[in-house]
Amino acid sequence: MKKTNLFFAAFASLGVLASCSNDDAATPSVPDGEKTRTVKTSITRYEGFGQNLENEINITDIQACIFEGGKMTQIYTDLIPSKSSFDIRIDKHAGTLYVLANTQEQINLEELKGQNITEEVWLKKCMTMKDNAPVHFYSGSLSLDDMGNSQTVLPVSLKRGFARFDLNLRTAGVASVNSITLKNAAQSGTLFPSATQIATKEVLVKDMTVSFDSPLTTDTSAVLYAYEQPQGNLEISVDVTIDGKPYTLTKAISGDIKRNTIYTITVRKDVIDVTVEVSFDEWEEGGDTELVPQARLSIR
Repeated sequence: MKKTNLFFAAFASLGVLASCSNDDAATPSVPDGEKTRTVKTSITRYEGFGQNLENEINITDIQACIFEGGKMTQIYTDLIPSKSSFDIRIDKHAGTLYVLANTQEQINLEELKGQNITEEVWLKKCMTMKDNAPVHFYSGSLSLDDMGNSQTVLPVSLKRGFARFDLNLRTAGVASVNSITLKNAAQSGTLFPSATQIATKEVLVKDMTVSFDSPLTTDTSAVLYAYEQPQGNLEISVDVTIDGKPYTLTKAISGDIKRNTIYTITVRKDVIDVTVEVSFDEWEEGGDTELVPQARLSIR
């Protein structure tokens, strides 16, 4: 099975088909006193020593919503990236703005608004697996209550809702990795990190295996992805052949799996044993890039 690519870059910008000026003085009047505000989004950079991959950009959809007083009051769907922002119309700076990317297949904002979803329930919403792998989604929020009414640019920082595992080979002999398994992996991940601990008891866990068409013989990035998950019965198992002899190496993960983080699996060999070492390196920050999903803006 081929490795799935991960997105690496920062949201340069999102724009809408029906664009408006970002200058309040030039913004035409709209019904009910609504004003156009520009939301400028950037993906939180990966922290630590992990490297971004050049071909990891694939944004399929962008959507946003506003909660006021614990209720969903406005939704923005089918946003189109263009330049460095997207425009929304609001009548006041109140509540919390939530922005999502690559979630539309599982998160239907129009349906949720029709169900009068509460903010408490919203924060527990999860993304599930697709094709036996985590969905590469992004999410972020901004308290509008903290914004002055004269502020026309609303900055929202987005985080990846998944973690990445890289492979390092540090053996004296010839080594090739055939497959990697994350045992007891979460089969869903919350949209926002603050709700991960709350939803832990409700999350289904299952072994997740990635097999490679050609065994890996060199250090390789992005060999496996996983949803965020608190510490539990997590284990990494690696099927590897070293100097012609097969091994199945297993090691427990003692800490949490955190979103937006790179974990490094290091296969070693010495005169005594062969071990798998899992180190926890947060993803390094990446550069800006432009995103181009094919969609139109719809506000409800």
